[in-house]
Amino acid sequence: MPKICKVTINGETVPARPGDLLLDAALMNGIELPHDCRSGYCGTCQVRVVNGRCFGGATENTNVVHACQTRVISDLHIVAERTPHVTENSATVADVIDLAPDVLEVCIEAPPGPTPLPGQYLSVRFRGYPPRYYSPTRPLDWPSDPNLIRFHVRRLAKGRVSSALGRKIKRGHRVKLTGPFGAAYFRPQQCERFVLVSSGTGFAPIWAIAEAAIKENPRRHLVLIVGARDLDSLYMIPALCRLARFPHVIIIPTVLRRQGVTPAVRFGQPTEYLPALSPNDLIYVAGGPAVVNATAQIAQSGGASYFADPFLPAVAKSNGETFLARSARWIASGLQSSRH
Repeated sequence: MPKICKVTINGETVPARPGDLLLDAALMNGIELPHDCRSGYCGTCQVRVVNGRCFGGATENTNVVHACQTRVISDLHIVAERTPHVTENSATVADVIDLAPDVLEVCIEAPPGPTPLPGQYLSVRFRGYPPRYYSPTRPLDWPSDPNLIRFHVRRLAKGRVSSALGRKIKRGHRVKLTGPFGAAYFRPQQCERFVLVSSGTGFAPIWAIAEAAIKENPRRHLVLIVGARDLDSLYMIPALCRLARFPHVIIIPTVLRRQGVTPAVRFGQPTEYLPALSPNDLIYVAGGPAVVNATAQIAQSGGASYFADPFLPAVAKSNGETFLARSARWIASGLQSSRH
């Protein structure tokens, strides 16, 4: 008869057979671990292994594994961060606003429910369309309705959903929201400096994190590096102006197209302007896989902790590739993200 392993998750012990997936062992015994894709992509089910051994599901962070991909092979002591429960809610489009030639803000009116942590994302299914994954963000400027859920969406000419926003998907369109998901969310903690990096609409989760970080500590040392294609795509200027009022904030906007309008906007990739990193820094990065992958590697080299949210095509959620393999494949193929 096979040995039964004891798996302790946040102080609660349950039995598991050797070879069981950690996520399945938890769910079958009544422990609700947040999860979504079950392929190791989304990061929602990441847990920290305190003691014991498991096989598979490793992440870039030491002792952190994907519960949906790791198998129990000994007694385990696991710590899972507490996040809002995953729920499904019906909602309505309140407005669709042009922020830039290629970026829209979609405002959703939804009934009260669990609030996603800054940096998490939701599955958004507009009636008649396939689901997409968007990160709730904060208003770029005031006055605005703080009760609306806001998403930043890059319009793709051939995007099945994004190309319909504002044309076929308008005010009053019904929406189903499921979530929240994701592990790259704001963690209140004492560190010397936050370094936040975004490219394109990766600014949505990064702006939510930045606002939360400053609300927690208005004197926090924070570096925000924002990447866009060109000046017209820097739709987040009002938010940057709000953040610039705080004493220990450094803001570096970058564009990929040379411009002669202002020296305040740098030319190049956001990663070219990262400060020297150390173990005292905490990094959050979101957006295109090239920027996310490069930032993660630089953070690792500097010994800094980091949380990464790569905006990969939706089909990437259906396979079990590692983060680095997925990034390399999508970068090489030149495909654009359909998530945001």
